[in-house]
Amino acid sequence: MLTLLDIREALRRQLPLARSIPVHVGAFCGWITKDTSRLQSAVDVALQICGQARHPEHAAALGYGASASLLTEPQLQIFRDDVDHLGGRSFFTPGRPLRLEVDGVALLGVALGASLVMEEAPRTWLCQLLERSSEEVKSDAWQLGLTRLARSVLGEQGLRIIPPDLATAAIARGLGEIQEGDRAQAWKMSVEFSPHTSGPSRDAVRLAVFENEFARLGQIQLASATRSDLVTLLQNVSRGMKRWTFEHEKRTPNSAVARWDMENEYHVQNLLWAVLAPLFPDLVDEENLPSIGQKKPRADLGVPSLQTIVEVKFLRSRGQRALANVIEEIAADASLYLSRSKDYDNIVAFVWDDCAQTEQHHVLKTGIEQIRGISAATILPRPSSMKRA
Repeated sequence: MLTLLDIREALRRQLPLARSIPVHVGAFCGWITKDTSRLQSAVDVALQICGQARHPEHAAALGYGASASLLTEPQLQIFRDDVDHLGGRSFFTPGRPLRLEVDGVALLGVALGASLVMEEAPRTWLCQLLERSSEEVKSDAWQLGLTRLARSVLGEQGLRIIPPDLATAAIARGLGEIQEGDRAQAWKMSVEFSPHTSGPSRDAVRLAVFENEFARLGQIQLASATRSDLVTLLQNVSRGMKRWTFEHEKRTPNSAVARWDMENEYHVQNLLWAVLAPLFPDLVDEENLPSIGQKKPRADLGVPSLQTIVEVKFLRSRGQRALANVIEEIAADASLYLSRSKDYDNIVAFVWDDCAQTEQHHVLKTGIEQIRGISAATILPRPSSMKRA
């Protein structure tokens, strides 16, 4: 069976080398897939052409480069001159073959650049051209979608971008509008290698869809966070500590040295509350659970919608005895918390290791997760930037 990584590699192989395709198509492929190297190569080719040899396709390539902020000011002036020249041409002239008029990739490149370097009035001719072009290519969904996208770049509202793979790739670049179901349909087109006759530009769009949607698979959907999302979030708290304030000298002349230190279990609970509360509106702290005899259990944090308790431990000491004590405490908590509660059916353990015994974390995590009722465990070592004096 093909894995997602196999599909990604196959989609990448489908893209031809830049030198084997028209310069503006190569630029589009680099732009839509965010491949700066490919886009820069196309821009360099377009800049090498001078005088009468310059064509609309070269201007389009520079337009994609301008959109990606790759052009210097002198290069932007070359693009402006190209667009001014195009603005003085006649389009849809009887007896002359259609070129730029029906080339959606070229029109989109010119529109992207023009939206950045031209005032609205001087590009009126381009808006009129795009409107006429849309009518001319209306029987070709791919070309129609590109011209509509170009029109939306210039400020036109309410245009339905088709087909779904183009709409999905464009929205990842902050352009156009996406309809319900477009993402799912675009993903299916990409992973099933749906056949098309639209050339390398469509192949690039399929790759862009795959890359963007594949990245989204690892993101938490705010509207429907799951228990797995909760665990993922806790496992990534360590990354969030990169910007945690723990100063050794004043950052500004008018401020004092600030240290957001972690001295006990309550401080760690506060940290997790700040991380989890925006995502889980039903998060509760110091949750009282059903009494067991004289014992009145109280959970650190709870997410009732996920039936999950987040239990925090502060590992203050080094050595095997301290590690074993943490496991024993969590086992006792699990036995108490889940024995009578109907609101919770599992516990996620979060241990702050104040001694940063990272060589012990795998064994500790494995041991905690073997306890009945524990669905996951996260061990967070005290960051090196927070070393005690």
